[in-house]
Amino acid sequence: MKRQLTCAAAYGLTAFLAVTAFCTLATWAQIPDPAMELARKLTDQGAKTFSTASAKDMVAYYTDDAKITLEGRDQNGFSIKEYASRDEIEGLYKDLFKDKNPGSIAARNTVEYAKLLAPDMLVIAGVFEPDTNAPNPLKVPFYQVRIKKGDHWLISSLRLFVVGKES
Repeated sequence: MKRQLTCAAAYGLTAFLAVTAFCTLATWAQIPDPAMELARKLTDQGAKTFSTASAKDMVAYYTDDAKITLEGRDQNGFSIKEYASRDEIEGLYKDLFKDKNPGSIAARNTVEYAKLLAPDMLVIAGVFEPDTNAPNPLKVPFYQVRIKKGDHWLISSLRLFVVGKES
């Protein structure tokens, strides 16, 4: 009888600890993360602007010395292409949008990670979908660094991994 009570108490304590741990984790998961909230706001805004197909509006998100790095595959394997100024970045967007009409594409960003490294420096990682209207939308992993200038969070570096359809 004493053994049964001991086992019942042990099972009860184990169940209590499991429920307490689960509730603690569930509560912790609901705590707002300011970096994630900011990153979602900024990248949602960027996707809406991308959907307008305006190179001029897109380049306004970048610092003067910003850099975009595209890593991808070509017939020779992996390749890296860099755009190292606002002028080059605007040219990239002009090329991307040359056959697009405003409203003909619907871009989306999904933020998977965000961290404020300093009060004026934000790192964001996630997945960019240039056109969710496409039959099989391309999903492009990205990593970006944003710097706060006045009231604006500008992109100082953006790395995109264009390697095909993401699973």
